[in-house]
Amino acid sequence: MSDALLEVRDLTRTFGGIRAVDGLSFDAARDGITGLIGPNGAGKTTVFNLITAVYKPTSGSIRLGGHDLAGKRPDEVVRSGVSRTFQNIRLFNRMTCLQNVMTPILARASCGPVSSLFGTPSARREESEARERAFAIMKNIGIEDSAHRIASTLPYGIQRKLEIARAIACSPSLLLLDEPAAGMNDAETRELGETIVRVRNDFDVTILLIEHHISLIMDICAHIVVMERGALLASGSPDEIREDPLVVEAYLGRRRSGGSAR
Repeated sequence: MSDALLEVRDLTRTFGGIRAVDGLSFDAARDGITGLIGPNGAGKTTVFNLITAVYKPTSGSIRLGGHDLAGKRPDEVVRSGVSRTFQNIRLFNRMTCLQNVMTPILARASCGPVSSLFGTPSARREESEARERAFAIMKNIGIEDSAHRIASTLPYGIQRKLEIARAIACSPSLLLLDEPAAGMNDAETRELGETIVRVRNDFDVTILLIEHHISLIMDICAHIVVMERGALLASGSPDEIREDPLVVEAYLGRRRSGGSAR
C-alpha cells in the first residue's frame, strides 16, 4: 500500500508454545481508516498491544512514519504519535468529562508541577489553553453538553465517545480503536461511524479499527485486514473482502451483507 503511515512486517508474538500473532504483515495508509477484523481469538488486540509496546514482538518490525517502534516504552510510543482506546472502557471515573480530556493535554505542557502548584501565570495560561482545546475536541465529537458531568455517571455511548476524545487529546498521528461499537445498537453504531470519519477528517489522523460490527467496517474503511489464528487471511477493499471465499467461510459466513458478527 502506497504512502503507508504504519508498516507491520513479519510480526510474531509467542506466549509459551502459542503463536498469538504469526508472521503478520500489513500497512495502514496515511490519513485512512483501516479495519482489522477476524474471529474472536484471532490476535487482533494482541497486535494493538504490540504496536503500543504493552508486549514486545518475538520477531518482526513495526514502523510508524518510517521510524521503528521496536524497543520503545509505552510512554515513548505515545510520544511518537500513537494513541488508543480499549475494549473495556478505561476512564478517570471520578473526574469530569472535561477533566478527562484535559489530562493528556496538560501532561504535555511545558510548566512543571511546581509552577502548576503555585498557579504561576504561565501555568494558568496553559491550563486555560488546555481547557479550550479539550472543549473543542469534545464539541467535535458531540459530547460538549456532558463537559461537567462525572465520567462514571455518563451513559455508555457517551463514555465510548469520551474515550475517543481523550485519545485524540494526545495529538496522535495514529489512532487505534479497539471495538468502539461494542455494546451499541445499530443506530448508535451508525452514529459512531460518522464520528470516526469526522475525527479522521478534522484531526488529520490515521485510524486502525478493530470491530465486530461488519456493517461499520464495510461502511467506513477503505482497506480491511483479516486475521485468523494470528496470521493474515486476506486484505483488500471492502468489496474484495466481501467476496473473498476464504473470508466468507472463516468469518463473515451468512452475514456477507452486513450486521454484527461476534
